[in-house]
Amino acid sequence: MAHANSTLGDDLLDVDDFPPVEEGRENGISKEKHDKVIALVCDANYKFRQNRYDEAVSLYSKALLIKPGDHTILGNRSASFCFLTRLLKERSPTQSECQPLNGLDPTTHAELALKDAEKILCRTTTSPKPYVLKANALFLLERYQDAREVLLEGLQIDPLNSHLQSCLHNLDRSANVPLNLKQRKAERTDDFECTLCFKLLYEPVTTPCGHSFCRHCLHQAMDHGNKCPMCRMVLFITPRTYPISVVLNNIIQKNFPEEYVERKSEHGNVIYAGHDLMPLFVMDVVLPCQKLHLNIFEPRYRLMVRRVMEGNHRMGMVAIDPMTSTIAEFGCEVEIVECEPLPDGRFFLEIEGRRRFRILQSWDQDGYRIAQVEWFQDVAPPEGSTEKQELVELASTAAELARNCVTHAREATRTGRRHRHLEQFESESTPGPSDPEKLSFWLVKLLNLRPFEKYKLLCSKDTRERLSGILDLLRAQEQGCSLQ
Repeated sequence: MAHANSTLGDDLLDVDDFPPVEEGRENGISKEKHDKVIALVCDANYKFRQNRYDEAVSLYSKALLIKPGDHTILGNRSASFCFLTRLLKERSPTQSECQPLNGLDPTTHAELALKDAEKILCRTTTSPKPYVLKANALFLLERYQDAREVLLEGLQIDPLNSHLQSCLHNLDRSANVPLNLKQRKAERTDDFECTLCFKLLYEPVTTPCGHSFCRHCLHQAMDHGNKCPMCRMVLFITPRTYPISVVLNNIIQKNFPEEYVERKSEHGNVIYAGHDLMPLFVMDVVLPCQKLHLNIFEPRYRLMVRRVMEGNHRMGMVAIDPMTSTIAEFGCEVEIVECEPLPDGRFFLEIEGRRRFRILQSWDQDGYRIAQVEWFQDVAPPEGSTEKQELVELASTAAELARNCVTHAREATRTGRRHRHLEQFESESTPGPSDPEKLSFWLVKLLNLRPFEKYKLLCSKDTRERLSGILDLLRAQEQGCSLQ
């Protein structure tokens, strides 16, 4: 077979025939099963030598179902995975565009080859072949140091083995190629640009049809359909979990280090690692301590949620100001405590209100709103002052009233009138009077308030005023404990 020189050596990467029947019987396999395995392995070996590696892999897998863990079959399948990886890596862009392939990417095939080789090495063996197989898989994964250590391990068992020595020599020679490339700076070409954002590829993924994109760019594009943005081939992949192209990513990092650092920093800002930039979900007024379930179905918000989940799991909730028909000035930061991706691309979220903020400025990004915010909280009275003492007393009264409300709700269950929010209250501890601000927002869950009333409470910086108003409303409701 004539192959390009992109493995450490082809001598021991050829496939072996299954052992004769006498040896098969010694291994505890019946003649009928042995004959079936021989037929499958012979057919697979023929496919392998015809360069039809994917068909060979399928046949070896069937043989392993009959005789699990067999070293010969595992070795043959590992070799097939290695050659299949090399075949996919050597395909030109023109071939990929004219004859797109479905299936796993080269990196995954190399990892499968590595697993098969490791299974053989788990048992004591004096053969050099499993060491060569494992080293080749690591070489294809560009883990050169690991490949070198495997070959040295094999040479400890057989120091004069010519195959291992030859592979080690080829590895040392190949591993020097990236070092030589560093001596001259590569010119930036379109091959290293994402065709969606027209910037240097960051976390590049190569689709089965052979096109490369930034991972988050492809993820955003697939919000609108599961087709390749270039050739429109249907893609059965999930960009978020799809492995990046190791070779392409390493080339970019080695040849464009400064631009790569800029792209990494830019991506970090996009997923909101900072605390003063806030992606906004425009829907309704949310208060601290409030829990809410959301069904995210719009593509722009699906993109936003993915970016938030890659960052700090937090976003801002704001309402529309009915007077100006624009987003309100004040909002609440919410944390995504549960995120369930659905098969159709939607997200089912459970969120909980955290901190309040005021919007300083906002702008559109990728279809949704981003805001620069400043945080604010209630103005606390000085320690030891009369106002502080009055606030503590008021908070104690409010906390006692809240406990009574929950107690009355539990008693109502005995008559079959269990409220749908009671389980939530039972699972949470009521904030004590030591944190009057948090307590005031927790009490709102016991009330039925209209959006403009909730917004007024959100904007207020006076804890005493907010607590007094909430207490008046609670007492006005049925026996002071009508649950929302």
